[in-house]
Amino acid sequence: MARHCFGWSFIIFAATFSLLLAAESPRAAGQEFRIETEIFVGEEPKSVSHTVTVFEKAAVYEFIDNPQQIIVYRQGQEGKSGQFILLDTVRERRTDVDVDRVEKLMHKMTEWASEHKDPLLRFAAKPTFEETFDVESGSLTLANKEWTYRAATMKADDAAKLTRYREFTDRYAELTAMMFNSPPPGPRLALDAAFAKHGVVPVEIKRTLGGDEKNIVKATHTFFWNLAREDRQRLDEAQAHLANFKKVDNEQFIAAKTGKDVVRGQSK
Repeated sequence: MARHCFGWSFIIFAATFSLLLAAESPRAAGQEFRIETEIFVGEEPKSVSHTVTVFEKAAVYEFIDNPQQIIVYRQGQEGKSGQFILLDTVRERRTDVDVDRVEKLMHKMTEWASEHKDPLLRFAAKPTFEETFDVESGSLTLANKEWTYRAATMKADDAAKLTRYREFTDRYAELTAMMFNSPPPGPRLALDAAFAKHGVVPVEIKRTLGGDEKNIVKATHTFFWNLAREDRQRLDEAQAHLANFKKVDNEQFIAAKTGKDVVRGQSK
């Protein structure tokens, strides 16, 4: 696996899972919020992707502009696996993936990467960072010669929302690594752990690979701690898609979206 395969796509990908709409509780409603994300590559002033992530009740909905798609995630309850649902709004199809399945593949991927000749892959399998955090400015850095994050942060609205944010971003990073030619998610999991430790969420994240200042991906995040009318409209649309889109298996869905026959780490 060559380094040039590790592009911005693995940061912004979306994937799939079976949604059971839960009855709204006061606690869940208090955890509703929205994040708007823009992804920039290198020195380009124009973003390559705009994403709206809506945390509603027990589910998370991610609306991606480019490529156009919706991801839904729900955390597992009472010993059951969480799930993703990927909605292809162009072909009007959906496919479901259990989180337990993703975690098993991540274990295999990490073992494979830990013995790979590429130092970036070996690092991603077992990342170690030098961490610095400035309480006053909210500046966080995780540094290594292979991989560095520099993040501007702000205090989370409350601990429950921070927990929901970390759960989703952790699982999302694992799913993306499974679906694309990208390294194991260890570095992103370490970054999420640092956010949680300091009680903060990111306003901006810059990721540099191999010390190459030209190999930078930047993500800007705007948090809205309450949902607006347009968010409810997005949710209504996504729920209609969940009910009406044709359900297909993972391989068929992925082949249509990426041109690949199977998800890495599994066979037909």
